[in-house]
Amino acid sequence: MTYLPTFAKFVRTDWARDHPGDCDTARQWAVYNDRVYREVQDVLQDPFIVAQRGQGIVAEELAKGILEAVFDAAWVEEKFPLADERDPANPRWIVKAYRRRELARRVYEFQSHPWFQDFVTYTRTNEVTSALFEADVLHTLMRMPGTVTRGTTTGSRGEDFDVHLELGTAGQVPIEVKCKQDGTPYSTATIRNTVKTAIKQLPKGHTGWLFLQLPASWVGPRLEEEYAQTLHDAIRQTSRIGAVLTAIDKPHLDVDRGTFRLNRDWHLLGHPDVPDPLWKAALLLKQLLDGDMDHFAPHAPF
Repeated sequence: MTYLPTFAKFVRTDWARDHPGDCDTARQWAVYNDRVYREVQDVLQDPFIVAQRGQGIVAEELAKGILEAVFDAAWVEEKFPLADERDPANPRWIVKAYRRRELARRVYEFQSHPWFQDFVTYTRTNEVTSALFEADVLHTLMRMPGTVTRGTTTGSRGEDFDVHLELGTAGQVPIEVKCKQDGTPYSTATIRNTVKTAIKQLPKGHTGWLFLQLPASWVGPRLEEEYAQTLHDAIRQTSRIGAVLTAIDKPHLDVDRGTFRLNRDWHLLGHPDVPDPLWKAALLLKQLLDGDMDHFAPHAPF
């Protein structure tokens, strides 16, 4: 079920036919993205679709089609079981459908980047929740006035961090991404051990950022009372982590509209000795996130 062409197919066919010899990726993406946006809007604004209030279902099908084109139908079915069930007795389908659409949005938005195939390989072979959060972090960092590059696995200690960020006065910022799975029990030991693992993956002699995603089941009084101090204790003995940005997702179901989303709150904690340019950059990112300002980041049309 492929309704939209992938960027790779567009470059091989339409672009090669209309612009032979022109390999400018920025121009290719601009034309491709504009064409896809117009096609999607034509479908979503179709009078029949509007009358049936079917825009949401159509958007889900478009998202599913992009994933099937980049991966394959069997992979999508395996990673997102129940996503098409719409069973009111089993609300798990809502979360699956939401995550499938969000991953499809990131896959669409990353297609023109040189590290896209590495991202696809990682996503195909790893737990999908972790892959989605890493994708969200990449997209989040694109809000910043800098260059974002996905890391590649080296197997070497201190060189296996997930994202490279080049940020003007802050210089090179290595970034590690950690996602705690939904069924992970809450404990301060889990938080400390997760931070310790991240420290080992960041390079010596550099100060970077750590992004953490916490399960919604952790939200509660203990997290509010213990989390900040636990993080502070975990990073104060290292110079490799200058700031920790924690994503806390809270499910929200709008029964009247029949929509579901995860409301994401960001918690920022800095190392006592974080370099000033790096801390100011972290504060800017937190401000952009809180204000939902993402003008520099790409946007999927569905």
